[in-house]
Amino acid sequence: MTGFRTFHDFIGLQSFLKEQVHTTTLGLVPTMGALHIGHISLIDRALEENDIVVVTIFVNPKQFNNPNDLKNYPRVPEKDLALLKVYDRVVVCMPSVDAVYPIDDPYKKVELGLLDKVLEGEFRPGHFDGVAHVVHNLMYFSGSSKAYFGLKDIQQLSVINYMVKSSGLSVEVVACETVRDEHGLALSSRNLLLNKTQHHEALIIHTTLNFVKSNIKSLGLKETLQQAKVLFNKGTLSLEYLEVVDRETFGPYKIGSTNNVCCISAFCENVRLIDNILLSIVVYLLYFSLKLTTPWIEKSCFQRLKSFSPLV
Repeated sequence: MTGFRTFHDFIGLQSFLKEQVHTTTLGLVPTMGALHIGHISLIDRALEENDIVVVTIFVNPKQFNNPNDLKNYPRVPEKDLALLKVYDRVVVCMPSVDAVYPIDDPYKKVELGLLDKVLEGEFRPGHFDGVAHVVHNLMYFSGSSKAYFGLKDIQQLSVINYMVKSSGLSVEVVACETVRDEHGLALSSRNLLLNKTQHHEALIIHTTLNFVKSNIKSLGLKETLQQAKVLFNKGTLSLEYLEVVDRETFGPYKIGSTNNVCCISAFCENVRLIDNILLSIVVYLLYFSLKLTTPWIEKSCFQRLKSFSPLV
């Protein structure tokens, strides 16, 4: 394959991929657009491990339980495509709703159990049903052998792993580290909705998570969460939840477990932000300074990234 390609349905994508006779591995990076360096890190990882990478851009209506959230979700397809055109082994698919959810839909609903009842499942009813459905179909129609997701949406990652296993898909789910800006805020497409003041206020999220990680051993779960909430409430954001759970099952916190994760959701005015921190293992985070150390980001490409946010 040479050159950048864009498709708007799976028929054209599948036909093109069949012509790539020397392709043995195909990676998938599902996105809802409004791309940032977090997405780019997923694409880079996928390109390291696959011959061709399919990047999907699809704002999935099934995973929005709030119509206003769906309406206000940032959509910048021209900027997304301009950013992706620097790659010659990336294929972009921007399918319609009818293409993703055809009449002969291949998805058989997976019962998600506890994963769909706590934290994001509790506060966004139906959200994970929509996530499981769309990711299944994107994997199915693209024919990918690997799919790449960020750890920032760690509950979503557990849902996807569970769906893949339950559905019998032959796709390896690859978890990639959270990418943060130079101040510690996890990169998210929703950050585009924050002004500079709000961005600064949102840093309390990462500060609170670090407090939990630093103190849970000495203070215990209950006292740590109580003090963390006091710390959080010194800021201006509205806390939705702050909990410590098992990162795979999302069951209760277990002392001494290596699977514990602290998850948080908060509102910065009308913008909902989520984040998490793993408590028992060292995680090497990728920072926004990637622009200084990663060879693929040429100056012209970074100039495109600057148009996404005044904070760059």
